[in-house]
Amino acid sequence: MAENNPTPNPNETQPTPQGNPAPAFDYDKLASLINGKQSVTEDTVLKSYFKEQGLSADEMKQAIGAFKEQKAKNTPDFAKMQSDLENSNKAKLIAEVNQSATLEAVKQGVDIASIPYVLKMADFSAVTADGKINTEKLTEAVKKVLDDVPALKKTADNSAGVQKIGGDGNGTSDGTKQNSSVPTKKWNRFNI
Repeated sequence: MAENNPTPNPNETQPTPQGNPAPAFDYDKLASLINGKQSVTEDTVLKSYFKEQGLSADEMKQAIGAFKEQKAKNTPDFAKMQSDLENSNKAKLIAEVNQSATLEAVKQGVDIASIPYVLKMADFSAVTADGKINTEKLTEAVKKVLDDVPALKKTADNSAGVQKIGGDGNGTSDGTKQNSSVPTKKWNRFNI
């Protein structure tokens, strides 16, 4: 009879207390199997439904094709939505830059009729950073245009307010005194 030896033999392999190692899974293959099973199940459910409705195999294929086309049309295009969002943000930023530049041009004394020309000539490429407007660079851009084309600024002649039109009521149109050598009687035709 063989005795049970309590001392282990170093050449023998003994089971480890950790248990059996977990088998390795290929998760991509497992996911494809699950997806394949789901699609087969969906197809069989659809086929049985269409058979209950009395449709032939060709009609089923047409109905499924039409459904897939409709589903593709209703699926949102995220890339297009993202590009539309970026374009609208750019347009909003351009409008804000133009509004700020208009106010800055008015502050610097630009005639209102000349503001569109100032906006077109100004280089606003360095004005925005991370969607925000740098007011110092905006002011510099407007000043550069006005330095290059000083005719865009208001002059004293075209200032706003009440402007003199016609004569001054003393018989002269330029505001100077009347020539005293000319008689001032009403019947004198030289009295202007």
